[in-house]
Amino acid sequence: MNPFIFGEVVKDASFIDRKAELEAIVKDLSDGQKMFLIGPRRYGKTSLLLAAAEKLKAKGARVVYLDLFKTASIEQFAAALGKASAEMRKLGFAEAVNFIKDFVSGLRPQFSVNPDGSLSLGVDASPPQKEVFQMIENLLAYPQELAGREKRRVIVMFDEFQEIVSIGGEPLEKLMRAVIQKQRNVGYVFCGSKKTMMSEMVSKKSRAFFGLGPITHLDKIPSEYFEKYLAGNFAGGGFDCSKEILRSMVSSAGGIPYYIQYLAHELWDLKAEEKKITAADVERAVALIAKRNTPVYQNVWENLPQTQKRLLQGLAANPGAAIFSGAFITRFQLKSSALVKKSLSLLISKDIIEKEASGYVFTDHWMGVWVRQNCS
Repeated sequence: MNPFIFGEVVKDASFIDRKAELEAIVKDLSDGQKMFLIGPRRYGKTSLLLAAAEKLKAKGARVVYLDLFKTASIEQFAAALGKASAEMRKLGFAEAVNFIKDFVSGLRPQFSVNPDGSLSLGVDASPPQKEVFQMIENLLAYPQELAGREKRRVIVMFDEFQEIVSIGGEPLEKLMRAVIQKQRNVGYVFCGSKKTMMSEMVSKKSRAFFGLGPITHLDKIPSEYFEKYLAGNFAGGGFDCSKEILRSMVSSAGGIPYYIQYLAHELWDLKAEEKKITAADVERAVALIAKRNTPVYQNVWENLPQTQKRLLQGLAANPGAAIFSGAFITRFQLKSSALVKKSLSLLISKDIIEKEASGYVFTDHWMGVWVRQNCS
């Protein structure tokens, strides 16, 4: 069976390194700290959070995890908090329904059961914002109440936390800060993948979350850890892979956990019979993955103006290039550094590229490959 997993939370043997980050998160949250975890998508943030959750539960803490990625309104946010509060209590279905109704009755909550038996919650009303904010304030106060009643630490994990900006704006940020900063017995981690938005939330003195707690920026895992992991799994399946090929896999996937797992999964299936992987096989697998995603990338590409297309061509052809240099601007017909700056800002706002320490990169690594192969 193919041992390489992508597109879902990984754990156990597939959870690679992050030991220092894991220990720091567990310690800070055990101490009731409020902390921020910032890193690009597909770097393994959710897997890291859930690994920390398991360790915290083993220490006797109540832990609840909220993913705000699909939360599209202030009412849905209130409902998500209501569901999370019920989960903290570990209530049965009927008890959970009654418990949530007490907090969010004004939303006319709609309940159903997911295939895995968990509770699904929707809303069927939009009361005045003042009432919704009061519900949220009451729900945010609940973890501290529960911690005091049960004499144990309560941990709240928010994933894709930057979504509260579009959900409720600065009024919601201020409300959350006002309630959360008083909760000595509750640890919070605010995790986000949109680095620019998250950095503004925590680094600007005018923003509510400034100075609330320590900030951890998640970097790439060193290549050698992945090379060891890949070597073990491929050897276990009887594959012949040299160290150079393993290093090439990590490099070809941008050193990013999700893409490394994706590429290794593809190579396992491609070479299941021959069981020998060459440099040409790695190139072929990368090309196949990019080609498979053509409809998505083509749709994005066709809706971009020419200047932004030319900048993406340059980034794809020259990762880490000095994009404000005269040579780059001339080669890709970008006219001026001011135009490059404007195009960068627009591409970042569209979530197509993002800034790393090494320079500007594609948010979706395979899209960079696709542009290089099809649009250069």
